[in-house]
Amino acid sequence: MPDHYDEIHGILFRPAKATAIDFKQNVVNWITMCRIEGGGIPMFRTQFAKRPFKSDETNYVLGVCWLGSDLVQSQWFSNVPDDDFQHMQENHDDYLYIMKRYGKGKTVEEAVKAEVVV
Repeated sequence: MPDHYDEIHGILFRPAKATAIDFKQNVVNWITMCRIEGGGIPMFRTQFAKRPFKSDETNYVLGVCWLGSDLVQSQWFSNVPDDDFQHMQENHDDYLYIMKRYGKGKTVEEAVKAEVVV
């Protein structure tokens, strides 16, 4: 079974290197689009089958806009700081933590209070 999971991990992770955008520069905008424009709940995947999304020393996460109006597509992010990556692995407050850490002023409040579209 480990070979199967390695193969699936590789299939899932392959697009990360080709399509990932920088985490710190883009994650707040993506979360804002998901929450406010799309009415979704941002979630971040750090691994598959206990195999982290890493290449050399670079951390990757897959942002998934769950529920909502399906306007916001999933997005790979690269260069995720080690402490953020670890937090996302260990906790379930992904987007709240990120917005409080990197967001500014009213954007954080708007993202937290936005309605969820089901």
